[in-house]
Amino acid sequence: MNEISILIKTTHSDLELQERLQWFLQQPGCKWMLAQSGEGELPELTIARRGVFLTHESERLSFHASMAVIRLLNLLRGGSDRYLQATQLKAGDSLVDATLGLGTDALIGAWAVGKKGRVLAIEQSPILAALVHDGLNHFKEIIPDAKNEEKKATWVALEQASRQIDVRWGEHREYLSSIPDHSVDVVYFDPMFRHTRKQSDSIQPLHRWSDHRPLDQEAVLEACRIARHRVVLKERKNSPEFQRLGFEIQYGSQYSPVDYGIILV
Repeated sequence: MNEISILIKTTHSDLELQERLQWFLQQPGCKWMLAQSGEGELPELTIARRGVFLTHESERLSFHASMAVIRLLNLLRGGSDRYLQATQLKAGDSLVDATLGLGTDALIGAWAVGKKGRVLAIEQSPILAALVHDGLNHFKEIIPDAKNEEKKATWVALEQASRQIDVRWGEHREYLSSIPDHSVDVVYFDPMFRHTRKQSDSIQPLHRWSDHRPLDQEAVLEACRIARHRVVLKERKNSPEFQRLGFEIQYGSQYSPVDYGIILV
C-alpha cells in the first residue's frame, strides 16, 4: 500500500502535545511532514489542546463518539441495538472488526464483550487508523462534564470500552489470513462508506479517507475460517452484496436504510 502525505503540526509547544506529535510520527502508512506555510494543498493534521483534527480543502474530520453515546445510552435504558442482535456478542467474547471506520461499532462491541473480552479493529486507511487509535488513547479528554447521571455513566462505560480495542492498520484480508483457525468468536464487516451520499455532511469527510472497494469473497472465506460462531455483514437494505457473498439477511424495520447479514460457522 502506498503511503499518503500528511502535513502535521501542533498549536502549542506543550510537552503533552509534543509527545502526541511524536506518537503520530511513528504511525505507519503516512508520510508525515511538519507543516510549513504555503503547503495548503495537502491534508493537514492539527494537534491542539482541544483535540486532533484532520482538514483537507473544506472538510474537517476528528474522532468523536457521539453515535456510540446515543446507542449505549439506549442500551443502558434497556433498549435494543441491531448490531448487537446480529453479532450476539457477550461478555468475554473476542471480536474482529475488519472495517473500523471511526470506531462506533467497535466501541459498542467492546462494551458488550467487557473487560474479559477483546476487540481487534483493522482499518485500511492509515490516517483513519492513526486518528481513531489516538482518539481511543485519549478518550478521557473528550468526556464532557455531564450533570445527568445517565449520561455520565454512559461516558464512563465507553471510556472503559475504549481500552479494550486494539487498533491495527492494514488490509483486512491480509490481516485475517494471519489469524489462526477458529480463534475468535465473531468477525464483523461494515464496508458501507463507499455508498455515502454527498448530502450527508457528517459522513462525507470520512468517505474521502475510507476504502470504497466492495468486500472481497476471499476476505469472507478468511473470516469464516477464523470465526468460532459467526461472520456478520452490514449493508444497505436490498443490497445484492448479501447474496453475492453468501450471507443470510437478518431483516430489520422497513424504515431502516440498512440490514445485517449473517454466516453461522
